Amino acid sequence: MGERVGPYEVTELLAAGGMAEIFLGHKDGPGGFEKELVIKRIAKKLLGDREIEHMFVDEARVQALLDHPNIVQIYDFGEDRGSYYMAMELVRGATLRWVIDNAGAVRRPIPMQHALRIAADILCGLHYAHERTDDDGAALKLIHRDISPVNVLISRAGIAKLCDFGVAKSEIQRVMTRAGIVKGKFRYMSPEQLNAETLDRRADLFAVGTVLWEMLSGRRLFDHQNEDDVVAAIRKGDYPAPSELRPGIPRPIDRILRKALHTNRERRFKNAREFQLACEEILRMLPSASNSVLVGEYVSAELDGTAGLGVPTRRRQYTPENDSLLASGFEVLDPPVPSSPTTISNPPPADYADEGSDRVAPPPGVVGRLAGALLVAPAAVFGGVGKAIEGVGSLFSQRKRDPEVRLTRTQMRD
Repeated sequence: MGERVGPYEVTELLAAGGMAEIFLGHKDGPGGFEKELVIKRIAKKLLGDREIEHMFVDEARVQALLDHPNIVQIYDFGEDRGSYYMAMELVRGATLRWVIDNAGAVRRPIPMQHALRIAADILCGLHYAHERTDDDGAALKLIHRDISPVNVLISRAGIAKLCDFGVAKSEIQRVMTRAGIVKGKFRYMSPEQLNAETLDRRADLFAVGTVLWEMLSGRRLFDHQNEDDVVAAIRKGDYPAPSELRPGIPRPIDRILRKALHTNRERRFKNAREFQLACEEILRMLPSASNSVLVGEYVSAELDGTAGLGVPTRRRQYTPENDSLLASGFEVLDPPVPSSPTTISNPPPADYADEGSDRVAPPPGVVGRLAGALLVAPAAVFGGVGKAIEGVGSLFSQRKRDPEVRLTRTQMRD
């Protein structure tokens, strides 16, 4: 393109609309130094809007204080020709929205252990943000308010990263939300957020619970035709358990999601750390492991399989129905979602029974059970995790009588 934004050379306009313009860019330096990044700046049509400018500054100030591997990093903030801009980390990978949609399109459910690993990563970054203080030690009291699959990036290295703090609430923001105004995406809002009540961090935990439910079930939890129906469904609180939609999901996962998605926030997890440790505890009991290496291999295999279709990436345009470009804009880097099942060159190992089979993954050996037992006690110290996932150990130790841990694999046809 040849355009410059501050000290950065813009190589491609990814999206223009909503609140911001999103660019791919890079910065050159001596000795062949080059750093690729994402440039986000206020849309030209909004220049001079003081409230929008203050919101943009608030987002930059908050994100600059968040230095965590599970949060997208901001490198720079400045002003160029009357417009504010942010230089942000370029995450090579895909949004979680794409990962979920792709899994449904190609009929390969996200492996259960990877869904839990991704949720635990999100919660790790979220707990850090919730607990963050300023340089004087005063609590920021930060609430993200807009957690959804489009605002979670999964890198090819297998790291989940939370992004878009554009509507976050904190003690340092200059633009305060007026009473009765609701910010965020309706399908991921807690009942108290929809009711415009005073929020705390537990509203974010409801959103993460919704995201985890969707990863496991392969469908949207609140997939209704209009916003009124979405609001009514969230307030009602009668959500199906993932195990009702996907065979093999163990009951402890249903339990933690019932807790995370409770309409009464007093009965949810107290904080993101408690929710994270509940996910980690179940992960230790599953027959198949998950870590950043394995998540990275899974996401890369799916991305490469889709990239091999030869379908050009579609640059998304802003419409009132597609408000995601109001936020991070990273979803424009996603490849297209296939319209039919595909095959991948490096499929995940067959740890689980094929559809219709009675074969169940073998239970952990004695060493594995002992190791799990040794880890339960210290984990339970943090926020009553043992109580939150009561019965996990006994459920899995009796797997022969209750073969719950099973994940259906669909055979691909050409």
